[in-house]
Amino acid sequence: MERFVHDLAGEQARRGHEVHVLAHTGAQPAGSVALAEGLTITRVGVWATLGGYAPVAPLLPVRMFSQAIRSRPDVVHIHAPNPAGLAAAFLPRRVPVLLHWHADAVFPPGFRGPGPSLRAWRFLEDKLLRRADAVVVTSPEYARTSPFLKNWEAKCRCVPLGLPEPSESADTFSLHPGWRAASFLQSHRAGSRILAVGRLAHYKGFSILVEALASLPGAVLCLIGDGEEREALGRCIEELGLKERCLLAGQVDNAERDACFRLCDMFCLPSITRAEAFGLSLLEAMQCGKPCVVTDVPGSGMTHAVSQGENGLVCPPGDAPALARSLGALLNDPAARHSMGRAGRERFARLFSLRNVCREMESVYSELTVRHG
Repeated sequence: MERFVHDLAGEQARRGHEVHVLAHTGAQPAGSVALAEGLTITRVGVWATLGGYAPVAPLLPVRMFSQAIRSRPDVVHIHAPNPAGLAAAFLPRRVPVLLHWHADAVFPPGFRGPGPSLRAWRFLEDKLLRRADAVVVTSPEYARTSPFLKNWEAKCRCVPLGLPEPSESADTFSLHPGWRAASFLQSHRAGSRILAVGRLAHYKGFSILVEALASLPGAVLCLIGDGEEREALGRCIEELGLKERCLLAGQVDNAERDACFRLCDMFCLPSITRAEAFGLSLLEAMQCGKPCVVTDVPGSGMTHAVSQGENGLVCPPGDAPALARSLGALLNDPAARHSMGRAGRERFARLFSLRNVCREMESVYSELTVRHG
């Protein structure tokens, strides 16, 4: 969500809009900074986290109300899930509110947040859905299966996630000596290199991917990301004797990540639940011309990005043998990898280029501003 907001705001500013982003502090300190002409970001400090999971920033709603009343914006665009964004339910009716529903707020297994806090979240979430003038969803599949959106179908507008077009020099890069993940992929032969990227969380299904790798002699897997499943995945890799063929690369910088997408032969996103609402990494693979192997999770937007037999293969979730067959089919067929990769690049340009996504978002904005007169 954070990356998409960053890219979308930048593209909107380039198209002549005046954009003011309100966000939580991260690595950057609190305060307002002009990032480019027409683009300002105000970061607000996080006081605590709900159950160690959801950020609590009481001053963010204060800044949102102040900005909405003082500046009279054409649209207030709320990205959810975000606890501070729930306060938009109380914005004056004269202010058009667009709620961007990236995913249902479903807390991870083992989460034990305070009961009253969770009940308050659901109450405010429902109030915000009632208040919103429109709700943007990233895929029709996700909208149809969300229990929280079932009463708001008339408000929903589908606008997919998107990425900026790669630069003309994107296919050329210098391999840095410290790039462990990229070096691992480069050191293995073409036609054997599988890449996976994402938080090492249960719903990502990476343990299923590791199990599938065990039945693919000669194939290698580079897994970029970190998270609570790292230790368990490390044990699984060791028990299956895959230490030479599977690299848990951890977090890498953007330049190395881009290099890995260009060095791999295919990309795999083996998620097992609809907590995988879309999968922005699929678009990264597609714009690099790489075929994708994904799972057919009911309600997930993965199959909105990857069409079976066109730009990748789709297999049942949680089924290691089926995943291995799909990966093996592409590993053993260079022509299929090439044609699916080319189709993926074309599909990206047609549906998921940030320029196209921004135009679709502008259409939603126009609908709301016309409606509000």
